[in-house]
Amino acid sequence: MFGYVKPFKPHMRICEFETYKAVYCGLCKILGKSYGLMARMTLSYDFAFLGLMALAINESEAELEPQRCIAHPFRKTPCLKSPDGLDYTAAAASILIYNKFKDDATDKHFLGKIGSLFMIRITKNAYKKAEKKYPQLAEYIAEQMKQQEKLEKENCKSIDRASEPSSNILSEIASGLSKDEEQKRILRRFGYLLGRYIYIADAFDDLEKDFHSRGFNPLILGDSTVNELDLPLIQKKTEDSVNFTLGALADAYVQLDIKKYKPILDNIVYLGLKNSFYDIIKKKEEKQEK
Repeated sequence: MFGYVKPFKPHMRICEFETYKAVYCGLCKILGKSYGLMARMTLSYDFAFLGLMALAINESEAELEPQRCIAHPFRKTPCLKSPDGLDYTAAAASILIYNKFKDDATDKHFLGKIGSLFMIRITKNAYKKAEKKYPQLAEYIAEQMKQQEKLEKENCKSIDRASEPSSNILSEIASGLSKDEEQKRILRRFGYLLGRYIYIADAFDDLEKDFHSRGFNPLILGDSTVNELDLPLIQKKTEDSVNFTLGALADAYVQLDIKKYKPILDNIVYLGLKNSFYDIIKKKEEKQEK
């Protein structure tokens, strides 16, 4: 579900990419400080983007300084000096990743289930701390994950219905990035579309794996037979859905009052998201050629 919201590095200036990495590192450090070492291992590009969005909208002070960390013990890398503005993002990440592992534990095969159960145990402490800070968010995410499980048990063939819980979760998380009511309204719409994009991209990425394992995937259920995957048709429909979603997401994005880091956010919204999806297509084409 995670890892599709990242910058398109070839079109970024070095200083912009260093700032992006510093936000990522700052979020990683606050996860470790507030929620424990193992919470740091669950950090994704998606929440680095939301952390950057929080700093950009609220114009939080974000001084950068070279620091060492467990990933770079021998050389210093740019990192946010005081990443307090990222606490909400870190909490939301801890709540969501725990629920994601719980969901995985219900539908994976034996080895995958064992791995998910292990991750549930090592992320539970972080979840409890985050839940205590944001109980309403934790309750809402848990409710939406139950709705997701229900749709999967029903073998929902509609990508619109199947993506709804993920869209609602990101909508709720994004709305919490600002206290301004107008910004919250726009962020709610933006988050909804971002969640929809992530769900569709992830479903398309897992297409072959889900087909061979008979795992749930709404992209397969509508356009394939039991023995054959109609990849060209599914790819065409998925591209149309992704392009529509990213167009609507861009419309919501331009309404936000971005006070800082706009070139970095522009890069991710206008280039990075589409590039991540086409990377999936490229990977599938290369696999077919072998």
